[in-house]
Amino acid sequence: MKKSFEAYQLHAGDVIASIGAASGVWEIGLASMQSGLTFYIQDIDEYSCNDEEVAYTKAYWERQLGHSIEGTFYAILGTPQKTNLPENTFDKVLIINAFHEFQYLEEMLQEVIKILKPTGKLIIEEEIALTHGQLHEGCGLPLFSETQLVDLLEANQFRLDRVVAKESYLKVFIFEKK
Repeated sequence: MKKSFEAYQLHAGDVIASIGAASGVWEIGLASMQSGLTFYIQDIDEYSCNDEEVAYTKAYWERQLGHSIEGTFYAILGTPQKTNLPENTFDKVLIINAFHEFQYLEEMLQEVIKILKPTGKLIIEEEIALTHGQLHEGCGLPLFSETQLVDLLEANQFRLDRVVAKESYLKVFIFEKK
């Protein structure tokens, strides 16, 4: 998680959306490393993405760490085609190990364009296919190659800023709006 935190470059005062975040395990973990973050934890699963589950996740992290986490967390329920997040609000939009699961990729990328501030960043942390047709071990859905992922984003109003390799198969892609 520390390597992700460094790649994401989160700063006090940042307003961050995390799409496909379930109950916010990663997001609240990241907030334990930097106070003053505001996270909109978004998912389409009403059973994991709700105020009660997010509060439980925060309490779990606080018990594990032995101190309180100074951040603000909102659970936002979306649909496969709409984030239901406020427009022009976010310094950063995170998609952590969920991009390959999106059913409506282009619609969701247009949503991201709308919700990011003009200077905001889209950060996708994703397992990358090392062989053609490789499936994600957890969900069984096809993975993107690095070229496929970058080409798709660049065709949808994003420009690649940089790539941070966490492992040979796991990368963090940081995009800006064109």
